[in-house]
Amino acid sequence: MDIVNNIEWYFNHPKNAIIRNTGKKITKKQLKEVVFDDSVTQNVKFCFPLNDDFTFTETRELSRPITVEQLLIFVSDFYHEPLCQEHIDKSFGENIEWKNEWKNNMIESHNDCDISHLTKIDLFDTTCTPDFCGINLSEENPDEYFIGVGPE
Repeated sequence: MDIVNNIEWYFNHPKNAIIRNTGKKITKKQLKEVVFDDSVTQNVKFCFPLNDDFTFTETRELSRPITVEQLLIFVSDFYHEPLCQEHIDKSFGENIEWKNEWKNNMIESHNDCDISHLTKIDLFDTTCTPDFCGINLSEENPDEYFIGVGPE
């Protein structure tokens, strides 16, 4: 688990991850390292935040064993799924002003005014590029691992 929590990574291809304490790219050997072995049969549950204050989340499961590479691909695939209106509504809750500001910024940054190509990672504040901040057991549900999204 230590390797996963020592990665600097921006939700792109796993081979682009950097080991934080060395500043070097992750190796093929490190990508193949098993993070969750198959000593137990149940799937591993991961809780993905979908807004900056982590009040809206979605849980997904992945079967064991899980390597570093499989975990990073799983996380990347999740955050690159298309946005739907439900995600936008739940992510911003009742804060209509914030939601409208976000939508306007998205429309302005895409000249065609079509936001249908946006993905879940676009729900986060873009002042700093969101990055992966590791995984930790969830405080709310000890059977799940919380995916950290930052900037860290």
